[in-house]
Amino acid sequence: MANWSEAYSDLLASYVGQYKDARGDSGLRSEILAEVKSKILQHPPSSSVVLPKNLRVAIRREFLPKLDPEDRDDEENIIKYILEVTEKRKEDSDEGEDAREEKARPTKAGDYKKPFTAFTSGQRLFKDEMDTYDRERRDTKDPKTIGQRNKIIQQCYQRKNFPGMAREFIDMVHRTMGSHIVMFAAHEAQDSQIKMAVFETQPQDGKKAFSGASEPSKDWVLKGEQILTDYLLTDPVEEELNEEKKDTEITLDDDGNPEVPPWTGQKLKVQQNLARAVFQAAYAKFTQKPKAKVPWGLLIKSPLEYLDSESIPDGFVMKDPSKWTKADMRLLWNHWHSLEGQDKVIVTFIKCKKEDLPLGGSLMGKPDPKKESGEGEAGVEDSEAETSGRHKTLKKYQKLVELVVALPETETHISTEPALPEWALWTWGAKYLPEHIHLDRDSFLKALAQLEGEKFGSFNQGGPIVLGLGLLLRECNRAQEVEEDDPEVSHLDFLLNSNLGIQRAEDVLCAVGSVIARLEQGSVGMNRGGG
Repeated sequence: MANWSEAYSDLLASYVGQYKDARGDSGLRSEILAEVKSKILQHPPSSSVVLPKNLRVAIRREFLPKLDPEDRDDEENIIKYILEVTEKRKEDSDEGEDAREEKARPTKAGDYKKPFTAFTSGQRLFKDEMDTYDRERRDTKDPKTIGQRNKIIQQCYQRKNFPGMAREFIDMVHRTMGSHIVMFAAHEAQDSQIKMAVFETQPQDGKKAFSGASEPSKDWVLKGEQILTDYLLTDPVEEELNEEKKDTEITLDDDGNPEVPPWTGQKLKVQQNLARAVFQAAYAKFTQKPKAKVPWGLLIKSPLEYLDSESIPDGFVMKDPSKWTKADMRLLWNHWHSLEGQDKVIVTFIKCKKEDLPLGGSLMGKPDPKKESGEGEAGVEDSEAETSGRHKTLKKYQKLVELVVALPETETHISTEPALPEWALWTWGAKYLPEHIHLDRDSFLKALAQLEGEKFGSFNQGGPIVLGLGLLLRECNRAQEVEEDDPEVSHLDFLLNSNLGIQRAEDVLCAVGSVIARLEQGSVGMNRGGG
């Protein structure tokens, strides 16, 4: 039987050069692999040639001998990773079938009186599954709950069959109308968390599915899931009486932190609303945006990723406030009273949604409750040593923002546009700065010199400069915190090998200080002239 690579040797040879030149650009290499695969499938081989199952991996292996040694090592690691993931998915899918087969085997001698057919086996499996699902969701010994059984079984049936129905519907619409569909589906799990699923049309031309085609599409899908989760977890807005609104009002201390509201004698609904208001006030302070809403969906999934560990008691299950019981409220309120007795902040956020980030928020560190409460001088000194650099960065950058915002909106005597980097614009839509900023020191210093040396006297002229300096600070911070095992950035070679870091961040801060000094000097000159 002939080798497939020999049958397509001319096609493979025509793409080797392009693939080799695309080193470091994983997106371009992926497009080349997709194009080669598509052309191979468009020209099927003879009956004596069999194509490998994982054609993209096979094409990578054919390109390996033509690559540079270092590039070859990276490519071999990528192939190894792809094969490991494929094998793991195969094992996971097989595990469910084995478990179901084991469960279907008769355990009593009486069960062998009647031979099992496909139909009777299916009946038995369905009954056992429904009974287990029912026992987990209601007290089967309480006759009063028997009315809930039909509703519970219906939910289980819909949950089990919906994926197949959704895919069948998407395929039918795509086949009959040619439409490409992305469908978000969600249901409430037993632990009161929202489980999400995405169904979408699978392209037939070798392209990736929409949800994984590019970074913007991945962000769009992730944001869509968060919006749907927040929507499902948010109670419908109802008109409330003035007395009810007054009952859910909370007070803030001198620093803007929420205080423990009185809850004794309040109804459970009012207690839940008070707890929601406490979290909302703490989130508004952290984001510096009064209208920013708490992302309850994210908070439920990973509470300690967004909250300081002291904000909730040990063992407390984070849910939407409307799901908390009286026991939950008592546990939460006692914990908050204990914190307030120690002069500590009762709820502190350490992270927020990307769109809610305060100006310069990507450089903010985790707050130290001891430092806020004024207790433990040694602990405060340790905390200051760890976070002083970031707080100074935020403070200096915030000062620059305030100076630029205070300038006149326009500058009548300036007619030419400032010569700034292409990415220092509000219309820049890429998630990261260009690769040469990360990898080429001269490109970084040139862009920094353009931003630092540009003179301006209005908000419209200075806004892009503030934006550009902020983007450089953010990129330096990203380069410091990037982790190689993070699947979201593992393919971004320019970020993993970036030259940006603490030293480059210091260069940006020096430029920020230079611009501040120039603006302050101009402000003093104007005041003297006016006097």
